[in-house]
Amino acid sequence: MLAGLMACGTGSSDTVFSFGSVALSTHVARIPITVRNTTKAAITMSPTLSGGSDFSIVSGVSCGTTLLPAAACSVVVNFAPTSTGAQTTTLDMGMNSNNQRLQLRASGVQLAAGQSILSATDNPLVARYTYAPQTAGDVSIQFGLDTTYGQRTSTQTVAAGAPAMFLVAGMQANSTYHLQAVVDTGGGSTSTDTDHSFSTSSFPANRLPTLTVTTNGTPQPGIEFMNPVIDTAIGYLQAYAIDLSGNVIWGYDYPDRQGDNTIQSFKLLPNGDMLVLICTGSQGVSGPPPASDLIAIREIDLSGVPVQQVTLSQVNAGLAALGSSISLDDLHHDVTVLPNGHWVVLGNEIRSYNGLPGTTAATNVLGDVVIDLDTSLKPVWFWAELDHLDVSRAPVGYPDWTHSNAVVYVPGDGNLLVSSRHQSWIMKIDYNDGAGTGNVIWRLGYQGDFTLVNGTEPQDWFYGQHQPSFVGTSTTGNFMLTLMDNGFSRQLSPGVKCTPGTTCYTTVPILQVDETAKTATILWRDTFDPAKFSIFGGGTTPLANGDLEFDLCSQPNLSSEADEVTVTSTPQTIWSVSTNGQNLYRANRMPSMYPGVQW
Repeated sequence: MLAGLMACGTGSSDTVFSFGSVALSTHVARIPITVRNTTKAAITMSPTLSGGSDFSIVSGVSCGTTLLPAAACSVVVNFAPTSTGAQTTTLDMGMNSNNQRLQLRASGVQLAAGQSILSATDNPLVARYTYAPQTAGDVSIQFGLDTTYGQRTSTQTVAAGAPAMFLVAGMQANSTYHLQAVVDTGGGSTSTDTDHSFSTSSFPANRLPTLTVTTNGTPQPGIEFMNPVIDTAIGYLQAYAIDLSGNVIWGYDYPDRQGDNTIQSFKLLPNGDMLVLICTGSQGVSGPPPASDLIAIREIDLSGVPVQQVTLSQVNAGLAALGSSISLDDLHHDVTVLPNGHWVVLGNEIRSYNGLPGTTAATNVLGDVVIDLDTSLKPVWFWAELDHLDVSRAPVGYPDWTHSNAVVYVPGDGNLLVSSRHQSWIMKIDYNDGAGTGNVIWRLGYQGDFTLVNGTEPQDWFYGQHQPSFVGTSTTGNFMLTLMDNGFSRQLSPGVKCTPGTTCYTTVPILQVDETAKTATILWRDTFDPAKFSIFGGGTTPLANGDLEFDLCSQPNLSSEADEVTVTSTPQTIWSVSTNGQNLYRANRMPSMYPGVQW
């Protein structure tokens, strides 16, 4: 049978879905239905709408023509009213087995100047606020638990009487908030809408972990983005945000999630949307994942509705169109947004080699690939590690030869840094804003191109590292770099690796890197007791107040902690969050839920 019909939002029954009231000259996109194929045969489908002409299916992020066994898909429908009054349409999934039909309802509303609409979204912690200001200006929404408000969205420049729609995110669960539109008309003058009340609900309890926050001083203001990748129940939210008191204030719970899906990167985009990288837990080590697996880079709005996405199969088709023979098995670990709007993502491929050190037969080698996707989400440049690195150098062995986990754009020269966990190198790649050769400019780490000035080689280099970040504004020539030095496979002496549980340890260093002299100097380092050895995951975030935040992802009993510490000779912990039952792949301080806004 076909199971998993999911009707989201409001509606009088499981077969009716309401968009509510939507202002003319605006539009609302929502997910009215998700279907999952629990049979052993593929199901064909052809989703169509019949009825009101102001409804449309959003292609590219909606179900296609085939639903493979074990796969799931959603339909995103947009309502953009061109006239006032109620409209209905029927969404027919057109499935050859257990077909589903759903009635959609909405109402177009003409807002007069000074009028507004406040409504719920598919996200229990996000409201939709539409306002038509009486005067032109920069409009934002202020909100809070009382009429002192205290938090604010980003702004939109709006003409008098023209409706502007905002998604208001950053509210605690099961709470009543006050919301009010504010118009900055220039010259220090403002006007406001009336005060509105909105009650949030919550994500299911089994989607939320147990968090503990401690504060000892004044932390850097903002919120915390939390990105767990492993949990005990395979059910927790994989992308959520908390305030500095530990309250969950936003989350993404994608309805087409599959059992082995994980989110390994989510980032706030300059336009206020979120970018999430959805991949599989195996990441191709055992070969290509099933065709039914969900592997995609997805842009979502703050309510969780997909805006656009590119799938693994589409990326592979784009690489083939460039004349490449590379066939990616996964997209994984990191996607970086460039200043020109391109997305740079990590993928991986498998090639077979004979005669590799320590092998007697043909050996599969998993190598990572960096892919540059333009604003139409088409590959325009790529770089494959198997074409540029010595395959015989394998400190961790095969097949998982490089296990790259981060891509960082270098503003100073337009090149890329690639973090390879299993080589224990940070590599600078000649990207040159898409015109580069792909040559490796340098390799930072043990047996690389740099001399460690003030440490003992090899043990004081970083090993199995994650998330390199620039400290300060300099990114080329002579600059500071920090990272999570997990210490995985740390070389205590040449050829002698540490032993987890006894001699392996984790550190967070700040390095002064001189590209000309090819030297690395340890400016500062926080070294942890072997009892806090974090074998994988984590990262670092340099903070505006001079502190440094880091995430010890892999702690005993499937737990994690993220700490803000002072960059002093004896680091002091200012703020800390810990969680049980999940590993936090990333935990990063952000100013707010909105670009350019500090809470």
